[in-house]
Amino acid sequence: MISSSSTRSLLLDPSSDQAADAHRVAPGLPGLPVWNGILHEFRNHLTVLMAATSELRAEMPPALALQMGDAVCEAERNVQGLTSLLAFVDASVRTVEPLISSLGDVADRAIKLAAPAAGRRVSITTDVPRDVGVRNQGSALECLVAALIVDLARAGDGNEPGSAPRIRVDAEVGRRGLAIEIASDGARPAASSWRFLLALELAAKLDATLVSQPDVAAYVIQIR
Repeated sequence: MISSSSTRSLLLDPSSDQAADAHRVAPGLPGLPVWNGILHEFRNHLTVLMAATSELRAEMPPALALQMGDAVCEAERNVQGLTSLLAFVDASVRTVEPLISSLGDVADRAIKLAAPAAGRRVSITTDVPRDVGVRNQGSALECLVAALIVDLARAGDGNEPGSAPRIRVDAEVGRRGLAIEIASDGARPAASSWRFLLALELAAKLDATLVSQPDVAAYVIQIR
């Protein structure tokens, strides 16, 4: 059950300047055309690497596959992880026109983005009104949800070997708009993680509010 009445706001004044110039960057950093060029080249390299890994798996003799299968799977997982990181960077730096996306499609893409970093043992389930339209900017919303999923999934890394959290993504439409809750039965993540900071940035880009439940491992995204 999604409840925001007992949450603590993590996104400050919504009237702050969220419509910054698309070409304004921090001093000393390259401009957006440079970032876009780097992202394009990186994406091309990842596409070639993924194709090569898939071809290697397809052409590998059965005897060799028994010895190398785990290594190939790990290589594929890491390539997928790099692809997800690329999507995070792209969503953070690119400014695009707003669009309306299906919430079900957004949830599916978020899980696909989160899966490589969350790990194979983490259970991720969704219960969202799939046909509801939601405001998005490129892939900002799915990257926001994915970043929070991974933050929750990796919160207990190294604490309890053998255990893996169960994560749920729920959503409901109410008088205050759309509320998306990402909750875990595991440990609470640190508020200083870079994924959480990315989530705050993406929430601001979407004019959404990101809040955290005070007593459980959960986040709520409120979109008007």
